[in-house]
Amino acid sequence: MSAPSRPASVLQITDLHLLERPGAKLLGIDTAASLEAVLDVALAERQPAAMLVTGDIAHEPTVATYRRFMALLRQRFDGPLLCLPGNHDRLAPMLAADLPTAPVLLDGWWLAGWDTHEDERPAARFDAAGWQALCNWVEEAGPRGIVATHHPLVDVDCPWLDKDRLPNAPDLLQCLSKMASVKALVFGHAHQALDRRHGLLPLLGTPSTCFQFRPRSAAFSIDDAAPGHRWLHLFSDGRVGTEVGRAQGFPMTIDLSRRKPT
Repeated sequence: MSAPSRPASVLQITDLHLLERPGAKLLGIDTAASLEAVLDVALAERQPAAMLVTGDIAHEPTVATYRRFMALLRQRFDGPLLCLPGNHDRLAPMLAADLPTAPVLLDGWWLAGWDTHEDERPAARFDAAGWQALCNWVEEAGPRGIVATHHPLVDVDCPWLDKDRLPNAPDLLQCLSKMASVKALVFGHAHQALDRRHGLLPLLGTPSTCFQFRPRSAAFSIDDAAPGHRWLHLFSDGRVGTEVGRAQGFPMTIDLSRRKPT
């Protein structure tokens, strides 16, 4: 009997919150340094077939910040890359800095992003044309794939985050769960690891590469968990294996003194 084929492993990172100036900090964290720590840990484990970046790449969304991101990433990985905008991003500077936003095709699998962001607004936005384009892609792309968003389509049990979910998220999630080729939905925004299901469809939230939000918090609250990433292991029979890793040695020097009150 032949040995099972090895899966294609995709590395997902999210919520980088990069700043334009080297050495600058957000809530006490040098977000470029935490990103580098996460990448060093992840890429020491294995070489990904592709990378998936699910939004809030920049906290200062300028062309310079996005170019800084690409330079930092391409020093370590030069393979297929899919980037999604998050609520802190701006699409025009992302595209001007040549961040790739098109779906990725792997051997027997595809990765497709669905843009739920709107410049200058934290809440998710439903765009009917974008949704239809995603549905058309899924129908024609092949028998197995991953859909990625920034905003979750499910409550994460943090009311201050859940208020920004799409109002029609349950209906959209039901539609996605009926698409046989969609094998998992992955997302960012929540700054914490989540592993849920809608029927048989895995719903996977990934830790931020900088600071984490406290699970089940009623208001803004920072957790002490380390920066993280998620591996998606894509098997030829359609299964998706997954694991979360963290840069455990990175110092979490949180400083909320300059945070503007909400």
